[in-house]
Amino acid sequence: MGGQDRYGVMTRVYYKDAHAAVIVLDAARERTIEGALRWKADLDQKLTLADGSAVPTVLLANKCDLNNDISDSRLSDLERDNGFIGSFRTSAKDDVGISDAFNRLVESVVSTEEGGQYEVPIYGRQDSVRLSIDARSTREHKGSSEWNCCAYAISSTG
Repeated sequence: MGGQDRYGVMTRVYYKDAHAAVIVLDAARERTIEGALRWKADLDQKLTLADGSAVPTVLLANKCDLNNDISDSRLSDLERDNGFIGSFRTSAKDDVGISDAFNRLVESVVSTEEGGQYEVPIYGRQDSVRLSIDARSTREHKGSSEWNCCAYAISSTG
């Protein structure tokens, strides 16, 4: 859905039972901020937790490997002013910041689940996805084998 504003009328269907969200903007083009904030406002309007608060959402400023139009202070302001649980400079190309962003999101989802804030709990749901974190895993990336803080294993519980 990213960037596909023409699908805006169908977002409620896409958001159904979502437990978290990732919104990505292009750090090399400041004008993408407006679109990212529109997606966040739409998400907050159509999907909330049981207590009415926003679903955990992180903001990713992708393409940090290129010249950036968005300063660190601007990114922090966007996070604070728009209810993101975190903001991260990322590069999908160079695998920068992706793990940090998703680790933060997973921590928030687990904490939210433990607080009983999801209408349909993640765990115990038939045919749902179960996330397990294995700190002993290694990450193989670009020919190196380095220890990674977490590895995500997805399996069906149904």
